[in-house]
Amino acid sequence: MRTRTTLIAASVVVGVALISGTATAITSAPTVNAASDGDQPSIVEDYSYPGADKILQDRGITLISGDGHIILVNCVGHTGVIEVYSDNSPGDHSTDPGHYCFQVSGPTGDLKLQIPYAFQAKGDDQDAHNVQATVTINGTPSTVNVDKHGWTGFGEGAGQDPATLVEIKVTGS
Repeated sequence: MRTRTTLIAASVVVGVALISGTATAITSAPTVNAASDGDQPSIVEDYSYPGADKILQDRGITLISGDGHIILVNCVGHTGVIEVYSDNSPGDHSTDPGHYCFQVSGPTGDLKLQIPYAFQAKGDDQDAHNVQATVTINGTPSTVNVDKHGWTGFGEGAGQDPATLVEIKVTGS
């Protein structure tokens, strides 16, 4: 009987703590943005690319945001990836400067980025994927359909002025 009374009393204390908000472990939640001056913290996903600062430092490219279905991977040992070449060698401190590979993990994907001096791209050899690259040349954007199994030139790779790759978009075919 004494054990039952202790259990009931403990349940009442936990219930009161939950109602009053003093049970920190239960009522705390991770946030994306910190609250300022009493405002409620934001829990809205901003789709920013994780580790973008380190990638900019190491590879010289800016990965801005996406839906998580297109990710930068090491080109060595990966097949079935979207490949991009750029004359961005001075900013890229990898073992294969200017060569960037992106793995697609779903039927569709979107990645906003900035790869300066990009000049060609190749699709991921997946017949189910259509790949489009949006580039800016002299501040003017244009969208290029990327060959699924071969190389597609743009910017200097197509006899034009230098291009910056600003978006990779994958749709189903």
